[in-house]
Amino acid sequence: VLEILDLSNNDLVGRIPSELGELQETIVLLGGNSLTPPAPLGVCKIATVKDDQDLCPPEIKILEEFYYSFRGPEWINNRYWLDESKSYCLWYGVVCDKKNVSITKLELGNNGLSGELGTRIMEIMSELTQLEGLDLNGNDINGTIPTEIATLSNLVELDLSHQTQGLTGEIPDGVSKLVHLSLLCLAGNKLDQGIPSAIGILDNLKVLNLSSNVLIQSIPTQLRRLQDTIEVLDLSNNKLEGRIPSELGDLQDGNDDF
Repeated sequence: VLEILDLSNNDLVGRIPSELGELQETIVLLGGNSLTPPAPLGVCKIATVKDDQDLCPPEIKILEEFYYSFRGPEWINNRYWLDESKSYCLWYGVVCDKKNVSITKLELGNNGLSGELGTRIMEIMSELTQLEGLDLNGNDINGTIPTEIATLSNLVELDLSHQTQGLTGEIPDGVSKLVHLSLLCLAGNKLDQGIPSAIGILDNLKVLNLSSNVLIQSIPTQLRRLQDTIEVLDLSNNKLEGRIPSELGDLQDGNDDF
């Protein structure tokens, strides 16, 4: 039985063969080469390799957790997911940066995802520090939107609209901490309570779609603060009440629907 495989400090290049993932009980040393990251999933489970963040960036483990949390084997399209021979940047719906290392978008709308959008998965996903786009619309994700959504601090676009059973509960104030958001779409769910007034501080927001929920109370006057950026404001088909705030007249360059 092979106990040690030491290939360190050479001029080895290219991707690591997935077959090396069979050496789970072997001490495998690969440092000091010019190998192409990421290493295959199996290789990144070898004790002496898994902590090498060049070969095994945290994205690998995060995506694996994401896949099983939302029942990946049942997705409509799960092409290349967990495929040992393919970089995770080639997995369906995963968009990476130009270096093919950092994940910038997850585009998995209308793809049969199911499961709960819980605290744990949000905490895990917060390690995707370059994630700018999260599109999970048209799936069957349930539960409430956790406050930990705020940890996805670089998000520019967030679309959780039209879940089959509908996300429930209130829109967390933590959404207002996503200061880079230009699109926030939570339409077609069962979100209740009021619209958080703090959304008004999102001064990059172009599209705010909260339509077809069960939102109550009045329209926050603080939404006027979106006047420099907002292009689409859709609050239709809710249970909003009271007067239309005159302050919305300041959104003269936008399109509002409520």
